[in-house]
Amino acid sequence: MREALRLGSLTREDVLRLAPDATVVLPTASTEQHGPHLPLMADALIGEAIAERAAELASEQVPVLVAPTLTFGVSGHHLFSCALSVKSSTYLALLNDLADSLVVSGFRRIFVLNSHGGNDECVKLLAKELVLRHEVAVGAASYWDIGASAALNAGAEQFGLFPGHSGGFETSLIMALKPDLVRTDRLPAVDPQPPAIFSRGIAKGLVVQRHGEWARIGGYTDAPSRASSEAGRMLLEAISGAVARAIVAFHRAC
Repeated sequence: MREALRLGSLTREDVLRLAPDATVVLPTASTEQHGPHLPLMADALIGEAIAERAAELASEQVPVLVAPTLTFGVSGHHLFSCALSVKSSTYLALLNDLADSLVVSGFRRIFVLNSHGGNDECVKLLAKELVLRHEVAVGAASYWDIGASAALNAGAEQFGLFPGHSGGFETSLIMALKPDLVRTDRLPAVDPQPPAIFSRGIAKGLVVQRHGEWARIGGYTDAPSRASSEAGRMLLEAISGAVARAIVAFHRAC
């Protein structure tokens, strides 16, 4: 990625000049258990890679900057094993403080790109709250929502539950990004049985959680043994392209 696109690489004079006309992308992620085979920073690796690749693509059409990734999130459901987690109220307050600081620094378009399921509601609530305080435009979404069609067209369902957690899909992405961090000798070969209650589609639109469910299924939603680095590279490119198109559409609309 070009350093000119990284907010953290800029000087204060650069920011003063670029901020009013740019869309700043804030990647949000987590540090939490990802089964017996993936690193705790899996979500951060994936989210940052997609944000940076999407920004490169989008910058051919609109001005884009990428803020440093927020690597901690709402991960209480993974504390049965290991996570660095904050409460949702704490996280929402932190997001609001960070967004306020971007506004004070001159940004008028903020695009929050999330890569951890526990953060999803908070980033969307931020978008609703921030525009009540400031004359800004805010976009917020998880990458799998923006990239769903592109990923499914690229065959994501062949590799397990999409997006799942630590299954074939996420394992493929990490194999493509950081193969040395994947413990291939520990890849679970079978899906948890019965499947996690929150992924069964009990009723359309219904969110279902149950105490102890993540520990029961072993911390992963589907067998990661389906994963491959080739699939990961293909899926990353497809999703990054979809996110880039969303950034361009957001910028031009706002």
